[in-house]
Amino acid sequence: MRVLLLHPPIGRDLPPNQRTDNLSICYIAAVLKRDGHEVEVLDSAVMGLGPRETINAVLARNFDCLGITSTHEQKDFFVKLVRSVRARRKDALLIAGGYLATLSAYKLLTICPEVDLLIRGEGEAVTSEVFSKLAHGEDCRSTPGIAYIKDGKPVINPMPPLIADLDTIPFPDRTSLVAGPKEMQVSIAASRGCYHRCSFCCINSFYELSGGHAPRFRSPASFVDEIESIVETTGRKDFMIIDDDFIGPGPKMRARAAQIGDEIRSRKLGITFSIECRADEIDEDLLKLLKEAGLTGVFLGIESGVQRQLDIFNKQLTVEQNVRALEMARSTGINVKAGLILLDPYTTITEVEEAQRFIRENQLSSLSLESRVKLYPGVPLAEKVRADGLLIERDGIDLDYRFKDPTVGLMHRVTKTSAAVSDSVKAMKSRFGLGGKR
Repeated sequence: MRVLLLHPPIGRDLPPNQRTDNLSICYIAAVLKRDGHEVEVLDSAVMGLGPRETINAVLARNFDCLGITSTHEQKDFFVKLVRSVRARRKDALLIAGGYLATLSAYKLLTICPEVDLLIRGEGEAVTSEVFSKLAHGEDCRSTPGIAYIKDGKPVINPMPPLIADLDTIPFPDRTSLVAGPKEMQVSIAASRGCYHRCSFCCINSFYELSGGHAPRFRSPASFVDEIESIVETTGRKDFMIIDDDFIGPGPKMRARAAQIGDEIRSRKLGITFSIECRADEIDEDLLKLLKEAGLTGVFLGIESGVQRQLDIFNKQLTVEQNVRALEMARSTGINVKAGLILLDPYTTITEVEEAQRFIRENQLSSLSLESRVKLYPGVPLAEKVRADGLLIERDGIDLDYRFKDPTVGLMHRVTKTSAAVSDSVKAMKSRFGLGGKR
């Protein structure tokens, strides 16, 4: 079977050094190739394609099946793409996976019945089973982990268990890197899942559907084997470790992170890499060890300099811990980026001022007044907002909210409108060649 796997566009203006390949479809491509299928990966984000260019690129290719990974933010594009392909490729099998298909299966099938099949949760084992049945002319609708339309109504099958041993999954297929800019980081994962339960995060919701959320780990040797393979086959040496929490809590997890650093150093691969972790896991000695292995950047999930926000986000952190983590990480000479959220449904004007003061005092990148927490179906914060009568549901997939403080709501609307006007002016200037040097 000829399979085209698509990673939707994420913005044409994204700088090359901020692009990265989509690891989920790279894993799916590897599994399908192992099983004997003909696979092409179209990573429009890596290639810098816009929505219209992506749809045209899909329609220009020959395939029996189109597989699409999608987030909630990409829902509108997903629906437009599926309808465009269905109108022109009546016989093509259209399959979707990712967070959108997993967390919003029923609603997605309701608004977009043109899609044939959703693969929910971890996709490798389910995809392999589905395509094996299709190749043998069998009915795949009994497969755990899928959803589909029957007699006009969505059918949601039970979820399979999570993959116990991540080392059994083949290394991701990296052919999409060929089309990527040389400045691009290569995404790679040493684990799946997260110990923590931030109230706005959908990671736990994703994995809990399959009966768990605590991290599962690859062996350090297997993880570094993959890095070495990528260096040897592509020549790329800059990596983004996308683990939701690379270090993890407690001495055992710090020891594991150190073991990965030692494994990288011992092989003398000459790579650089970045990680994500929490403020309460920063350890100066560990960061220095990882720096010797090639660590150049740390993304810290700070989220806020306002204690009330940290509490409602269930970060189980204090503002003081965030400040100490920033100071400690910076003392090692490693580049530090902080994840920050300015607004939530309960933010007050006083808290906006407090947050901006925190940003200035800690020399962080300033935040637009557009910056606010995103809500996803099923996450704890969304349910609290619903209970408080502030949630706005448009189609059961796109969640929005009113601000409890009307002044904050007005401030956000004005800022958002101003930004939209500015973007429109820039687009017009670009389209008609205005604003250039004379």
